[in-house]
Amino acid sequence: MIKSLKLLSLFTGIGAFEKALKNLKIKYELVAFSDIDKFAIKSYCAVHNENEEKNLGDVKNIDGTKLKEIDFMTWRFSLSRYKYSREPKRY
Repeated sequence: MIKSLKLLSLFTGIGAFEKALKNLKIKYELVAFSDIDKFAIKSYCAVHNENEEKNLGDVKNIDGTKLKEIDFMTWRFSLSRYKYSREPKRY
C-alpha cells in the first residue's frame, strides 16, 4: 500500500491538481513540477509551500531518465500560446 503518492506535476500553473488532492485528503509528495511562467512559479511555491528548486523548467527540456520514481503525473493544457500572443495558434 502506498503511504503517499509521489507526484510529478507538468504545466503546473498555480497547482489546481495539488489543491484537489489536498481537498480529497490524498497524501502526496511532490517529486518535481514544471512551469515556465515566473509568476505562476512564485504563486505555486507560496500556495503549496514548495521550493522553487523543484521546478524542472520548460517541459521540452526535461530528461526523463533523470527523474526520481513517480506514482502519479498531472498536467494541464498549456495556455502559453494564447497568453503571449494576440492570435491563438491552432493545433
